[in-house]
Amino acid sequence: MNAQPKPLRGHQPDYVLALGVFVLLALGLVMMYSISPVLSYKLLGSTTRNYYFFGQMLNIAVGLVGWIVAAKIDYRRWRKLSPLLMLVAVVMLLLLLVPGLSITEKGATRWLKLGPASFQPAELAKLAAILYLAVWFERRKEAIRTFWDGLVPFAVMLAAISFVIVVLQRDMGTMLVLALATSGIYFVAGGKLSHLMALATSALALVWLAIISFPHRVERLSTFLDPSKDPTGQGYHIGQALIAIGSGGIWGLGLGKSIQIYGYLPEAANDSIFAIIAEEFGLLGALVVLGLFGLLAYRGFKIARAAPDSFARLTAVGISLWLFFQAIINIAAMLSLVPLTGIPLPFISYGGSSMLLSLIGTGILLNISKYTIEEVRHAHSGERGRNGWTHFAVAGNGRRVKVARTGS
Repeated sequence: MNAQPKPLRGHQPDYVLALGVFVLLALGLVMMYSISPVLSYKLLGSTTRNYYFFGQMLNIAVGLVGWIVAAKIDYRRWRKLSPLLMLVAVVMLLLLLVPGLSITEKGATRWLKLGPASFQPAELAKLAAILYLAVWFERRKEAIRTFWDGLVPFAVMLAAISFVIVVLQRDMGTMLVLALATSGIYFVAGGKLSHLMALATSALALVWLAIISFPHRVERLSTFLDPSKDPTGQGYHIGQALIAIGSGGIWGLGLGKSIQIYGYLPEAANDSIFAIIAEEFGLLGALVVLGLFGLLAYRGFKIARAAPDSFARLTAVGISLWLFFQAIINIAAMLSLVPLTGIPLPFISYGGSSMLLSLIGTGILLNISKYTIEEVRHAHSGERGRNGWTHFAVAGNGRRVKVARTGS
């Protein structure tokens, strides 16, 4: 029989993190209520059906069940579950190649048919990869700093899953989020900065190859560099997003007064929801959203810094970077700072797959927060200042500080 993990003495979870997530969920529901009548009419031909509002309520309800379950499960159990979860994610990604099981929209095959519902395997792949690599890095410790035993195996794994997501699924945005999050785990686990820079250089070359290999990506990049080149074609989406953001001004047009949802802005409930927030709530509303995601990242990193072991530390860093980078890339795309990627804004965009996995990830983060420890006040603060990021990687780089439990 497999030995069960010994119970840990916990304390209260990070309620600030939980509150930040609930505020984002509430904001998402408010936005769905605001835009649902117009979009429901476009979709169903009826102004009496709040399709998006009620649909998002269902998505949140299912996601909260996942949140509660994940928050109750001892985070250490994910060590044994991570290989199985990774296998399931890879199999689901490959099933997208099977005709009849997948759904293709706008040149991208990202959804699996699950009866009356659909599911995005890439969302599961993000969480699965984070958990799997947290275990993998924890077991290798000092070997992570080597080229052949650390960097090369990690690069091969990242390249393999990126190939499936970018080439077979045609989802550049998800690959970018996953690459940034897992690279952050690699660095925090003790990977050398020089190795990380070499990996980033190679990745940029491969990204460029992936772009020029597909005409629609070349057009998207061309539109990003010059949105006015084709304002009614490839540049239409970003042009309408910028109009929405600009028309909001500082204070916004007011809740329910968006003009862009009347058939102008594509994917108003999904990828483009930030533009509608900026249109209705203005610059202040946009800054509130940015601040909330910054708060989540800060609390996540704080949990990682005080995590009780390397696996918890790396998992917390990975989940925090995943949600933060996904939000930043989505917002940057709406501001025309990066090319359009087609990834949702966590906790706010309409959709079940992203909502479910984001809330499960946050549930795992909350469970870790129940067992955090604090540094003794007289720990070497000077060393921590010089090694801010690598301070997280206690097991990875060999730097340890004395710790004491918080709470009983």
